[in-house]
Amino acid sequence: MDIDIHYPYGIPFYADIKMIRVYFMNNDQDFFCIYFVKNDKVDKLAGIVFAGDKKKKFHFPEKSKIAIIVQSKPHEVYREIYLQDNMIYIYP
Repeated sequence: MDIDIHYPYGIPFYADIKMIRVYFMNNDQDFFCIYFVKNDKVDKLAGIVFAGDKKKKFHFPEKSKIAIIVQSKPHEVYREIYLQDNMIYIYP
């Protein structure tokens, strides 16, 4: 088991769900939060990427749609993204 892999909150690493590997980089001074999007609405918190995190590795369920919300603008969705396997998502 690789301890560098992060899983969305509430989804255990042993769940019988097809997962995809994605990476997040944060080049900003603020952290950002990753939320699941369900029915075009921001849903549950999936993870947090802190300032300066370089290539933080996550496993997300296949066909996940997420929203990125920056700590400095907590009521505004920065981006909504359909995650793709082995992609690196860089903020900003």
